[in-house]
Amino acid sequence: MGAWGEYILAWACFLGAHVIPAARPLRGWLIGRIGRRGYLAAFSLLSLVLLYWLIKATGRAPFVPLWDAGMAGRWLVNLAMPLAILSVTLAVGLPGLVSAFAIWSAAHLIANGDLSHLLFFGGMLIFALTGLLRSGLPGRFRVTPLRIVAAVVIWATLLHLHPLVIGVSPLPG
Repeated sequence: MGAWGEYILAWACFLGAHVIPAARPLRGWLIGRIGRRGYLAAFSLLSLVLLYWLIKATGRAPFVPLWDAGMAGRWLVNLAMPLAILSVTLAVGLPGLVSAFAIWSAAHLIANGDLSHLLFFGGMLIFALTGLLRSGLPGRFRVTPLRIVAAVVIWATLLHLHPLVIGVSPLPG
């Protein structure tokens, strides 16, 4: 299978994993079998594995340049990511996570100016925006010292692991 074939397959699996369980009978059946927490844990783990595969497949797809965001693109991502992480750690419920994905994908869309990344981050942005249409913007926040510390730790961890896991340093310069 060629690089574009893997890319398309990874997208199909990622979207399928999010669309198929949304069907009420299947989701209800799964929750009935493994419980709500078990379902959420399994769904979250599967989503992360498929997202990682999709990210790697995006990087392996042929490079077709479209624009060069330069250092400004890297700065944009480095300014946007703390906001995304604060959204997911401080907002109550799913809207915080969906908002974080929208911020993450929009910033990375601008910073990565090639075809596979345009399709990846553009697709993720559309996916996140449709989620926001369903769930709405975050309406409540739990701001506690522990949550702020967690946000800083998550940000530092992602910044440190990005070169190891993704293969590219997010730092400008």
